[in-house]
Amino acid sequence: MPFDPTYPPANAEIQSTPLRAQFQSLNQDIQARATVVQMTNADNAVLQQTSANSNNVEPIDFSADENYNPAQLQAIIDAFNTLVNSLRR
Repeated sequence: MPFDPTYPPANAEIQSTPLRAQFQSLNQDIQARATVVQMTNADNAVLQQTSANSNNVEPIDFSADENYNPAQLQAIIDAFNTLVNSLRR
């Protein structure tokens, strides 16, 4: 029997069987809800996985030239775009 917030009606005589059913349905609802610890554990598990989104992005393996180098600039742009795309969900 699902919980009925209108039971017992005002000024009604209390009957043990329906009242017991009310308490049992409330208890079942409470037991079915996630606890704070369960929610914290679930959040932590998801957060640990988010770092893996950028695992396919390799670090830039060169130093900047003293003079402007279009190839280096393009490599940086490519690496940045790869990082941005990997972090999107």
